[in-house]
Amino acid sequence: MMRKNFAAALAAAVLGLGAAQAQEVGVTATEILLGEVQPMSGPASLIGKAGAAGSKLAIAEINAAGGINGRKLRAIYEDDGYVPARSLSALKKLLDSDKVFALTGTTGSSHMVAMLPTIEEAKIPTIVHMAPNPVAVNPRRPTVFMIGPDYDLAGYVPIKYMAEKMGQKGGKFGILYQDDDFGKALLAGYQKAVKELGLNSVAEIAFKRGAKDFSAEVLTLKDKGVTAVYLGTLTTESAAVMSEFRRLDMKLAIGTLWAGQLPAAIKLASPSGYAYLIPDYYASNYDPAGQALMELAKKYLSADDYANFNRYTVSGYVGTKVLAEGIKRCGANVTRACVVEQLNKLNNFSTGGLTGPISLDNPKGQAVLPIKLFQTEPATASVKALTDFVAY
Repeated sequence: MMRKNFAAALAAAVLGLGAAQAQEVGVTATEILLGEVQPMSGPASLIGKAGAAGSKLAIAEINAAGGINGRKLRAIYEDDGYVPARSLSALKKLLDSDKVFALTGTTGSSHMVAMLPTIEEAKIPTIVHMAPNPVAVNPRRPTVFMIGPDYDLAGYVPIKYMAEKMGQKGGKFGILYQDDDFGKALLAGYQKAVKELGLNSVAEIAFKRGAKDFSAEVLTLKDKGVTAVYLGTLTTESAAVMSEFRRLDMKLAIGTLWAGQLPAAIKLASPSGYAYLIPDYYASNYDPAGQALMELAKKYLSADDYANFNRYTVSGYVGTKVLAEGIKRCGANVTRACVVEQLNKLNNFSTGGLTGPISLDNPKGQAVLPIKLFQTEPATASVKALTDFVAY
């Protein structure tokens, strides 16, 4: 009788353990479900589509190799149209309806601000790789990890290079920046460089998100005698500003942020003839590591997804691979708590030259990656590297 009772209790315990494991959100015996919120339409669609393509590429590569400890990855992609309110709605759908295990794509800066309380409440593992903003990890949110330096370095590095390497130490500096958290972070980096290097800043001009006409702002820069300018703008905006610079025949050193190295952005800006600076913590399409990833993309991506390949494809690929590493380290028993624990231990994870080594084992859970500085070549609509990856 005791043996029968013991056997029954043991069977119940085993069944209970299996049920508990099966109840982990987004995990089955054969699959792990991921979620992404991306701007797949609207002014930042080039970014969102590329980020999603990178995630798809990493998932396809992982699944082709057998998945992770017997489970395949699958992702659901939600479009927020680059509108913060839609970002939150998309996130709630992924959590409440789709019941995803983790987030590997989290759209723009203001959008992250809108989503963070819900992410924190859900205690869902989240990788921020596309829009690194200090607000994502400060204060520390236990399940949120960020890949990339804060946006302020995107504003700092080009200004420092202009002053030290392009003869602009005694020049007149100016900045155009978007009037939101994203723009303010760029402004902070710009101001840090100005203060540190003793530069003369004569114009700090905010513009409304979604602006199309920059003629008034550019005229102000000209009237101020600016010789070096930082553009805290996205793809089409940068081209529009540089077109105005050329129309007014302004001779300038120009810097922008990572989005400036998107092939579409370079193509749009090339007719203006400016060889502008671009800092980035991801390899470019013209680097050996970027070229190798493009070859891999030919194997796994659709023609439409491959057509969207740019630095945000690298971002989506790296972010998904980092999360996958955390999942892999959990073995067969994949839980949110375990993945968070393993990501907190991640140190010097190699991306094969797509970035510097990634470490998340720090109080912020942020991989502050080294930055490579590029410069466009307008005649060929391409970029060249001016530096290797450098820590600042």
